[in-house]
Amino acid sequence: MSRWKGIKTIEYSQKNEQDIVLALGFFDCLHIGHIKLINECKLMAFKKSCKSAVFTFQNSPFEVLGKDCGQILTFEERLYKLDSLQVDFCVKTQFDKAFSQLTPIEFLNNFIKYMSIKGIVVGNDYTFGKCGAGNVELLKKWCEDNSIELSIVDFATDNGEKIASSKIRELLSNGDLEKANEYLVQPYFIIGEVIHGCQRGRSIGFATANLCYPSDKLKIKSGVYYTRVLIDGVWLKAVTNVGEHPTFNDDNFNIESHVLYYENDLYGKKIIIKFLERIRDITKFSSKEELSRQIAKDVEFALNSKL
Repeated sequence: MSRWKGIKTIEYSQKNEQDIVLALGFFDCLHIGHIKLINECKLMAFKKSCKSAVFTFQNSPFEVLGKDCGQILTFEERLYKLDSLQVDFCVKTQFDKAFSQLTPIEFLNNFIKYMSIKGIVVGNDYTFGKCGAGNVELLKKWCEDNSIELSIVDFATDNGEKIASSKIRELLSNGDLEKANEYLVQPYFIIGEVIHGCQRGRSIGFATANLCYPSDKLKIKSGVYYTRVLIDGVWLKAVTNVGEHPTFNDDNFNIESHVLYYENDLYGKKIIIKFLERIRDITKFSSKEELSRQIAKDVEFALNSKL
């Protein structure tokens, strides 16, 4: 058993005696609909005097299924957000070929084989098991047979349209950060370790903290963003470049943040970058001096932002 701050993680096939109410779903980004479901899970757990738990995957099922789309939040990022939502347990597993072949009943039976399930919460369009063959009607019958309370939650909508991870993925890819953050409730964020970069920012007066962009994470639209960076428990204003660096003929897609008025060494530190506003597209400048003048304007934008 491991933990991120207050949340504990347990394996799908690990014995756990604690009575839990379990929220089932993909939970790839924990948007407003997911949070609605999780709140119902926490409420049921409170009424039953047991713990809340959320099931999710440690890896990206998209890669296993051969789909070309990254995760909105990595597993570590989902743990961080689940912890902020005050969920007690995260039940985790690897999505691999063997898992993808489990029948709906095999998938469900593994839970009661290893865990003390007192309640289950799902969305009304939940599917599970091999090829998504399981649905809420099958789950309802299985819960009745095993004396487990089931709560089915209506999905969240916006102007009659279901709020789905696919929509948020589209918004982030198109640079509509404001709408994506509305659906995510908490601003979109990235967790990563600061690595050594090319130190080009330092050469023009704007030192940056560089992160490797996770290979299994959705690539949001390239651009310059107003962000806040969590360093040693404090959220500091920053300007963050996501994507390539055409002024230096560098097409590598990475992320670097200039943290305002921060000069300490960050190498090796794990930081969190939350994205608040998209400032502009990435542009190729004719000189370092021209780029420096534009970054100064970006910093001014960040300083004046009320977010």
